[in-house]
Amino acid sequence: MAAQLRAEGVEVIFGLPGDQLMAALDALVDVPEIHYIVTRHEQATTYMADGYARTAGRPGVAMVVPGVGVYNAASGLATAYACCSPVLLLAGQVNRHGIGRGLGLLHDVHDQLEIVRPVTKWATRATEADAIAPAIHEAFARMRSGVPRPVEVEVPPEAFAEKTTAAAQAVPLAAARPVPVVPAQADLAAAAAALAAAESPLVVAGGGVVLGGATDELRRVAELLSAPVITTREGKGAIDDRHPLSVGTAWVNRRLRPVLAAADVILAVGTRAQGFGLNPGQRVVHVDADPAAFGRSVPAEATVAVPGDARLALAALADLLPSRAPDQARIAAAQAARRDVRAQLDAIGPQFRMVDALREGVPEDGILVCDTTTVAYACHMAYPVYQPRTYLSTSYMGTLGFGYAASLGVKVAAPDRPVVTVVGDGGFLFTANELATAVQHGIHTVTVVFDDGAYGNSNRDQREKFGGRELGTALRNPDWVALARAFGAEGVLVKDLAELPAAIRSAVAAAEPADGCSTVIAVPMDRLPSPF
Repeated sequence: MAAQLRAEGVEVIFGLPGDQLMAALDALVDVPEIHYIVTRHEQATTYMADGYARTAGRPGVAMVVPGVGVYNAASGLATAYACCSPVLLLAGQVNRHGIGRGLGLLHDVHDQLEIVRPVTKWATRATEADAIAPAIHEAFARMRSGVPRPVEVEVPPEAFAEKTTAAAQAVPLAAARPVPVVPAQADLAAAAAALAAAESPLVVAGGGVVLGGATDELRRVAELLSAPVITTREGKGAIDDRHPLSVGTAWVNRRLRPVLAAADVILAVGTRAQGFGLNPGQRVVHVDADPAAFGRSVPAEATVAVPGDARLALAALADLLPSRAPDQARIAAAQAARRDVRAQLDAIGPQFRMVDALREGVPEDGILVCDTTTVAYACHMAYPVYQPRTYLSTSYMGTLGFGYAASLGVKVAAPDRPVVTVVGDGGFLFTANELATAVQHGIHTVTVVFDDGAYGNSNRDQREKFGGRELGTALRNPDWVALARAFGAEGVLVKDLAELPAAIRSAVAAAEPADGCSTVIAVPMDRLPSPF
């Protein structure tokens, strides 16, 4: 197991020990090249592996016991699945003789593979020692082909403990190599023809552009077309938001509908293309590595489908499109649209000033990790992103509690870059126990807790849609500064939003030296109006 993981390039495992894993853990003692980071809850193992994977651009690995451990880690698998993030879950199993027999063995659940199949791309069970390395190799091959998503390999304790046969001693197998989906020339030609003939083209960039390393190719195509660029929340960072063609993020943002409506041809890359609401005559050139994406959200008759890797497809399209002088009118219209959208957002409420404070405090190369909270929703709409892989969200899974634990995985992947988390008071306490993990392993991040004393989005629904009849949404919270310091981290209270940028910068600076520490910045606030 350990040799195959090293061959696949694994440098870190996020795990929590337990009975069925002890032989595997013992093997890792002899492989110091793999850093084992122990968490305080199984949910954090897959959150951290996901944050690591999306930042590093290579698979993250989590390890948990069977049954309840797998159930606890499944929320992270579901999030990684929604975000097309390559995460390997190495799971234990009950003893071989008891699998599927309902004997009530420790951590026993009926048919564990069925638990993970809805939130994994592939899952298997290796019941013999000889089968472990091939199963891990196959898992990496699956993650590195087509659309990346989580996979699971589960192993009973005897298989971890037994010796391999002589025939299986020739491990490790050669590392699995990425296998991109190569677009067909006919599809590319049809797409290029549609785009070249467009009078008002628009580009919509999804997470596939960022995770597929296609940002340079996307910018080149957009500039050849003089086309405004809208990103999805997963696609933030697909284009530098300071670029004159960048209009903003279209996540549930009605204010961008006029930009979508004005286009005659939309180039949608690495996105599910949800919520376009096409007008008669509009066409979509849809590039995606997942063939199942076509026709799901956009009618097939309005789609020019290009099954393929985003980077390969965009590079080919850039070569096929005619070279033209920049259309200054289109560029000016994109900039005007961006200003108009921001003005409308500013009129909604104070959360967009909070977004500005965050952007002012986070260094240009900093990575922002967003939990599920109202200020994070505002970040989806308005936080400018300058580089790829510097903005993480939970996509459609909307996973409350993801942010803090994921940020630790991000920092492990990018130890020299500032990492800041945006989280609400409700979501932070899902994984605040991982402050112990951060301090133990020297993982220094900055966490901004916006505290309105409630599960704010649900509380707002009660206030606005149910006549203010509140039940189960108001919260009593700890002293955040004292909580952080109890774990050995630093805590800061910011009562004035104007002080937040300086507080973030100071915390980032404190986290950079080897003897620095994690910082929790608590920001008390009133309950906010809907950003929608």
